[in-house]
Amino acid sequence: MTSAPLRCTEYTRIAGWMSALVTTATFSFLHDAYDRLPLLVPIRFDDGNPSQFAFKSVELVYLPFGLQVALSLVFAAIVAVLIRRSVRPDDRGLAAAPTQHAAEAIALLAMVWITFQGVNAWRLAMLYRRTFDAHQEIFVVALITAFTASVVIVARAVLQVQASEAGGDAPSQLRLPVVDHRRRPFAVAALAVALAVGIAAPLYILASVWGGLKPI
Repeated sequence: MTSAPLRCTEYTRIAGWMSALVTTATFSFLHDAYDRLPLLVPIRFDDGNPSQFAFKSVELVYLPFGLQVALSLVFAAIVAVLIRRSVRPDDRGLAAAPTQHAAEAIALLAMVWITFQGVNAWRLAMLYRRTFDAHQEIFVVALITAFTASVVIVARAVLQVQASEAGGDAPSQLRLPVVDHRRRPFAVAALAVALAVGIAAPLYILASVWGGLKPI
């Protein structure tokens, strides 16, 4: 009995292309803005006024782009692990649906938070140039929108899985593992590593950049 690999859904592919587009646009914007920023940039504020400065650095200015790259690699790795499974013809697509919906949700989540980092890159560039946060309200709205969109994406994935269930006495797809550890132990391990890296990588990047600053 032959098996066929899963395919990404249309929304998964669109989210991937959009994430790449936003990441490229962010890099282009920061590359253009870097030389226009002052030599000293504010890194701490008290009562809305800058109280501490540091020398401009590539690591600091390009930090949102670095976070975008980290998120892209981690989310892409998770999607790849989920999609790189095979489905037997007698599964009739039922076993594939939860995995495809999960991969689609992860790709959409990546797009949302990569876009948020693009907005944050613009806001930080304006803050460094003007030495005050003139767009804090926009940042807050973008953050709330990103969290709201994340909740909607997860809820949508759950509803899609429920709609794809065959009914009857079959166990709910929501109770089944997306990746079977008995059939794909290495995939489960790779997924666990990707999730761990996804949590640790942004924190490590932030800590490295912030720890490398030399306040004045």
